[in-house]
Amino acid sequence: MRCFATIPNENYRSVIKISCTHFQISIQKRSENKSAVAGAAYQSGSKLFSEYDNRTKNYTRKQNEVIHSEILLPPNAPQEYLDRETLWNSAEKVETQWNSQLARKIIIALPREIPTEQYADLVRSYCYEQFVSKGMCCDFAVHDKGDGNPHTHIMLTMRAIDENGKWLPKCRKVYELDDHGNRIGEHREDIVDWNKKENAEIWRHAWEEKVNEYLEKNNRPERIDMRSYERQGIDLVPTVHLGPAASEMENRGEVTFLGTLNRDIVKFNSVRKHLRKALAELIEWIEEIKKILSEIKEEKEPTIADILIDYLNSRQEAHSGKSRYFYNKDLAVDLKQVSQIVAFLQEHNITSVDSLWEMIEKVSAVQSRIDTADDKIKELKKGLKFIGDYEKFKSVADEYSKKKFGRDKFKTEHSKELNSFYRAKRWVDENTKATNKSLKAEIEKLQKQKDAEVTFIESNYGSLEELKRAKFIISKVLANVKYHEQEESQQSTQKSKQEIIE
Repeated sequence: MRCFATIPNENYRSVIKISCTHFQISIQKRSENKSAVAGAAYQSGSKLFSEYDNRTKNYTRKQNEVIHSEILLPPNAPQEYLDRETLWNSAEKVETQWNSQLARKIIIALPREIPTEQYADLVRSYCYEQFVSKGMCCDFAVHDKGDGNPHTHIMLTMRAIDENGKWLPKCRKVYELDDHGNRIGEHREDIVDWNKKENAEIWRHAWEEKVNEYLEKNNRPERIDMRSYERQGIDLVPTVHLGPAASEMENRGEVTFLGTLNRDIVKFNSVRKHLRKALAELIEWIEEIKKILSEIKEEKEPTIADILIDYLNSRQEAHSGKSRYFYNKDLAVDLKQVSQIVAFLQEHNITSVDSLWEMIEKVSAVQSRIDTADDKIKELKKGLKFIGDYEKFKSVADEYSKKKFGRDKFKTEHSKELNSFYRAKRWVDENTKATNKSLKAEIEKLQKQKDAEVTFIESNYGSLEELKRAKFIISKVLANVKYHEQEESQQSTQKSKQEIIE
């Protein structure tokens, strides 16, 4: 996902925007045919032998993109764990279950605004503070293909290590006692709190702070914000994460559904941002003009044509002291500007402030339809995720429902998968006709509708630049009219006072 964080900086004239980094956390599980040794070989671009399946994991083809790899150990870890093959074979050997969790994996995009030579220090400092200090062994690597997408892979052990350098159990049995000290039940408790859901938020926020610290050290004005658009209060549509398969296809020049969706979202966000700003300015201006008109003491409301003529007359007076050459030149510029505005107003049959307001309301209605379609797309994307989670974790839920013994242990070990499945199941049960195919088709349909609405505004009203020019001229003329009326009113009051005195 790509989003933007904005910050004002006293040393820079404008607000700086920086792409918010991708931050993905996953667990490598034996039940999903994952291998910690293979994962370590991949991220380090090396060749490692796995004692679990007696196979060599060879990813030396990745060496060219690995610019740094390193292992960090807590104080009580054996020094031989500095050898990558030894560390991950040991971590796998202690896991004896078919569905064991072998390692935690984190992939984070690195900001291009920080010098490449500082990436290793940045990741090392972050890992020491968040993981190694808590007792985890950490294996990290920095990748950079030179394609503008530098990132780091971080692998973490799942078990704590005791003072003798031995792996500790992941959980312990705790007996529940009544008021008299008699056992009435038992449950399991994790030895460490590394699997708590709230850790994800803590680690993301810590990464935000660490990156911003390095940006500041480098005297950069940018800052990142790891919160979603919704939590930042930004009314934009976030893009979706492509994943390695779709990314590879896009890099080969193949068009994918997710890639097309992201390109449409980027285009839509850009156009909508411009239209929202223009509409907001115009609506605010219309209210100001209505207020001014209500205060002007004329028998009838001036038309926009009257106002444009008054503007040209005032500009003619302003140029009267100039030489003939500059008088004609500057007046020609004014005439060209006004003629463009007149052509735009005539094209849209705008003759008064009220008719201008009607046009703004039409554009606002289109914008409202765009917003409605956008909200529907967000809900449909949630549905896609629920369907994916339902299919992905159904086998785990089925196994749990069939178990007669060890249900509590199984539930504890697979709480994340089970919770995701049951959330997804509730949605699937409420939307029985929804399928991946139907949701994607609906998203494409809504996206086309949004594109059509945006095209309608652009083709019928352009970028609204002519309206902005009209706004400047009309505001200037009406303000001048109001000023003269106030001046006449003051003179009339002074004359009345003088007559009373005499």
